Amino acid sequence: MGAIERIPPQVEAKYRKFLQARELLARVVQEKALLEAQLADVEKLLDELQNVGDDTELYRMKGFVLVKTDKQSLVKDLESRKENLELKLMALKKQEESLQKEVERLSKELAAMLGSTGGSPVGAG
Repeated sequence: MGAIERIPPQVEAKYRKFLQARELLARVVQEKALLEAQLADVEKLLDELQNVGDDTELYRMKGFVLVKTDKQSLVKDLESRKENLELKLMALKKQEESLQKEVERLSKELAAMLGSTGGSPVGAG
C-alpha cells in the first residue's frame, strides 16, 4: 500500500488565498453586472424623458407612494444617479482587473508549487 502524500502547509495556504480571491472576483463581477443593468435603466429613462414635454405630469416612487414631480428635478435626480453608478462601475472595473491579476498570479504560483511537489496543476484533473 502506497504512502499518502500530505500537501505542504504553504501550498494549502496559497490554495486558500486563491479560492478567496476567486470568490471575491466572482462577487465583484456579479455586482458589476447589476450596476451595469441599473445604469442601462437610468440611461433609458433619461432618453425617454427627452421625448416628454416639460408640462407633462410625472410621478416617482417614494417608498410605496407615487409623488408628483416635475421633469427638471426628475432629470436632475436621474443624472446624479447615473454619475454615481458610473463612478461605482469604474471602481469595480479596477477592482475586477486587480483581482483577475491576483487570481492568475496565485494560479501560476500554485501550479509551480504543485509541479515541484509532484502534484497536478490547478484546474487539472
